[in-house]
Amino acid sequence: MFTTTRGLAFSFMMSVAFGAAGCAPADDTDGFHETEAPAATTENGLSSINGLSSINGLSSINGLSSINGLSSINGLSSINGLSSINGYMSTDAKSTMSYIVRCALPAGHTITMKGPNNTSVPLSGQLGVAPSWEYGACDVNCQQMVSACVLAHVNTSGKHIGLWLDGDAASLGWGQSSSYPYQEGSFFGNIFSATPKAYFCNGKDFELGVVPGRLGATQSGTPYSNPFGSGAACASYCTAADAPYNNDGYKSCNGFNHVVTVWRNFDPNTDYKICNQKTAKCLDIQNSRTDDYAPLVQNTYSGKNSQKWKVLQVNPGQYRVMNVNSGRALDVNGGWTGDGAQLIQYSYHSGANQLWTFTALGWGLYKFSPGTTANGSLNVKGGSLVDGAPIEQWTYEGWNTERWSLTPL
Repeated sequence: MFTTTRGLAFSFMMSVAFGAAGCAPADDTDGFHETEAPAATTENGLSSINGLSSINGLSSINGLSSINGLSSINGLSSINGLSSINGYMSTDAKSTMSYIVRCALPAGHTITMKGPNNTSVPLSGQLGVAPSWEYGACDVNCQQMVSACVLAHVNTSGKHIGLWLDGDAASLGWGQSSSYPYQEGSFFGNIFSATPKAYFCNGKDFELGVVPGRLGATQSGTPYSNPFGSGAACASYCTAADAPYNNDGYKSCNGFNHVVTVWRNFDPNTDYKICNQKTAKCLDIQNSRTDDYAPLVQNTYSGKNSQKWKVLQVNPGQYRVMNVNSGRALDVNGGWTGDGAQLIQYSYHSGANQLWTFTALGWGLYKFSPGTTANGSLNVKGGSLVDGAPIEQWTYEGWNTERWSLTPL
């Protein structure tokens, strides 16, 4: 397998939030932007940004295998490919096509298709999982590689989320990144067949580090399904990559021999609510205060900003948790390490009492531990069920009052 000395971070900022009715512009009005920077401490793997909100037009006369669409027997640059008067013209699937080209071709390669009124629409390559398709046929292997890559980028919310991709394509490679610790799932299929086949299965961490529009979150209108059954895990049905990459992803699933496995982290641009398993009440700042030393309490979730939090990685496995309303950090008062220490908000100073580790407990729940005490945890004082009950630090004993969910808003 191909090994890179560093990953590449790509920003996919095209207008991709579209549905059956057409396209809606993204927030970034400047269009597509590409940046190249070290993406990870690993030596292989590839960092990417998703955001494709659906896959439209794949099985119609404006689809991929039709007289007006993209024929896989022709190169993308041929007279019967994208760059001719017979090329792909559908507005509904324009963004889908942009992702197909980005997945297939490497950076620096551009295909120009004809748009309305004979305009030119450039589509740029990025990931290069099937570079030979630019001038030659796209066989079954090529189709499966591109399909898995495109499916891995679907985000039903249309939001752009950072992802880490692993797979057998030379341009992806195997390997993990400490910046993307959670294995979300794997994607495979063939969207170029007469009846498009689009599949996924759950990774071992699909319910952790949940982000909008992805596996584990509330999704509607997904173009893919789990062929093994609802909630089925890839590990039970797919063949792992060869050692030493057997923990990185899968080399085959459900008869498809090219699979893309996705890893993720909490999204730093997403607001989260943090709620207790026992009480179902959520982490809040007393009276929505914005000052240092304001105590943390639990309250029934109402959507106010003092109940919203940003989760940002500082070091591998360590996060700062920032209140959206005040801009201040979740903090153990005075850095105390004993049971009963009050949780407060305080201006962020990167102290150990403001650096949090999330230990997965199953069912999407976590133990929150500050850097000052590895077995400390957030706890609802006295197990109280009432609004306004204070939040304290306590040695973790496995009680439901010490278990918390993080849900993207």
